[in-house]
Amino acid sequence: MGCVSMKLEEIPKFIVNEGIKLGADDVASLSYLKNEAMVRFSNNQIIVVKNWKTMGTEIFIGVDKRIAISSLEDLSKEAINETLQNLIKIAKLSKQNENYVQLPKGPFSYREDVKEYEYLSVDDSALINYVESSINEALSNGAKRVAGTLTAKSIDVFLETSGRASGKDRINSIEIVIRAFINDEASGQGISCSRDKRGFDPIKASLEATEIAKLALNPVRVKPNKYDVILGPCIFANLIDEVMSSASAFNVDAGLSFFSGKIGEKVASEKFNLIDDPTLPDGLNSRKFDDEGIPTKKTIVIENGVLKTYLHNSMTAKKYKTSTTGNAGWIVPTPWNIVVEKGEANKEELFKILKNGLYLTNNWYTRFHNYMIGDFSTICRDGAFEIANGEIVRSLKGVRISDNILRLLKNIYAISNERYWIKWWEVPIPVLAPFVLIKDVNITTAMD
Repeated sequence: MGCVSMKLEEIPKFIVNEGIKLGADDVASLSYLKNEAMVRFSNNQIIVVKNWKTMGTEIFIGVDKRIAISSLEDLSKEAINETLQNLIKIAKLSKQNENYVQLPKGPFSYREDVKEYEYLSVDDSALINYVESSINEALSNGAKRVAGTLTAKSIDVFLETSGRASGKDRINSIEIVIRAFINDEASGQGISCSRDKRGFDPIKASLEATEIAKLALNPVRVKPNKYDVILGPCIFANLIDEVMSSASAFNVDAGLSFFSGKIGEKVASEKFNLIDDPTLPDGLNSRKFDDEGIPTKKTIVIENGVLKTYLHNSMTAKKYKTSTTGNAGWIVPTPWNIVVEKGEANKEELFKILKNGLYLTNNWYTRFHNYMIGDFSTICRDGAFEIANGEIVRSLKGVRISDNILRLLKNIYAISNERYWIKWWEVPIPVLAPFVLIKDVNITTAMD
């Protein structure tokens, strides 16, 4: 980390002042202190316990409508000055950005938390107790083998810009992903994640994983066809992460979006509403300001099936002749907390509405064959089930969804009123996700 001669919260202002002295037109610095811990477990035993602390800063430089960005973990004054000089040199050699705008002019007022959060300790012993309790709960309820990861983090961020934006915030999260196995073909996954320990329930995640695994015994290979399908929160959250990524104006410009040119068009069922909401008290990634210093806000991306906006920073907003949505990313606008608005049915009612079809609980390896069109495939794992007369009748294996994401969004038929925060390595941006019934989903067979 180098020799830190200043307090971390003083570093962004020092960077901004020095950058302006060296000739930059715009400077922004986002400094951070991360306290993180991980407990990994496999075959009913804890195999890795790790606790670490990192600090650093990210720097944005604008010179004559040219941009340079870097990150730095050596926070000594000497290293900072050297980095600033190099960034200005690099910026001057870069091509001018025709959509360049100066950083937003503050100062800005940021909201206060409406709920007081306890400091999230990443003490090893407490996390180990969570994991051991989860393993024991799964084994006592019929699991033969348990694996997964618990992670906890507390991140302090400090922002300063030459536009006189100045802010500090803290992001907390604790997450467990647990897989329970009855045998090699019968498994289930459970997740619990929360902003602090008061909303964290690893036992519930363990029980969910175990119950799915027990139902998944003796699977038969799925017959390729089109089915009406209920997607559980884990798999739906993964797809919605991709949907919200496609709403970033940067990805639209980069040819990585199936929403290109579709503002104001119907892109989903009228029952579907998609929101980015960094103001949620319980949001795992809630933050008061974006990387440009703009106060964050709730943004409706899809309303009653109609695409209302892309996610913007100041430069993409200029190109599209609109306003920033408070989602900077200096280069790539990104969501904070992804929210799918709840529907009217509970989970049990969804199965009665479905009658006959499939229930899929989890997936991995989502791949797009064509981002612009939205053709994709994803492999289902853990519990996958055939439903007849609203009841599970058999377990399935080899299930792959091979379809078009826009077609699936338009075929959403019902949404549950139960929602769960989902975040794990297949869902990097937290999603408040329901169970969803989608009509006419194309199912193919995956290799074992």
